[in-house]
Amino acid sequence: MTATRALTAAGTVHERPDAETLYDLLSELNLALPFLVVERADGRDPEQHYIQAHLAQDGSCLVEYRDGGPDQHFRAVVAPPYAMKGHDEVAALVTSWAQDDGEWRRRGHWQRVKV
Repeated sequence: MTATRALTAAGTVHERPDAETLYDLLSELNLALPFLVVERADGRDPEQHYIQAHLAQDGSCLVEYRDGGPDQHFRAVVAPPYAMKGHDEVAALVTSWAQDDGEWRRRGHWQRVKV
């Protein structure tokens, strides 16, 4: 797995999380602690190279990634309910991104974030 760091809404940092850890961290998302950020820890600027998941009030999950500057910022919305099928879909996207295997690019319905 590519060198990554996961940051939770509670402020916990996990260095080099494996697929199981990412799955578990994403399963803990709730409305009080609604997000997880996974950033590159391999020399690339972590503010420009990350993926994040944010649980919305309606049970959907917003997944965003950035792969460079503002023109490389994209998002996909995973339909609710997150606690059921949404969690697995988000975990697959985040884990694939962390593994840098390219599958996440094909799996998500990505749209550019306009600045």
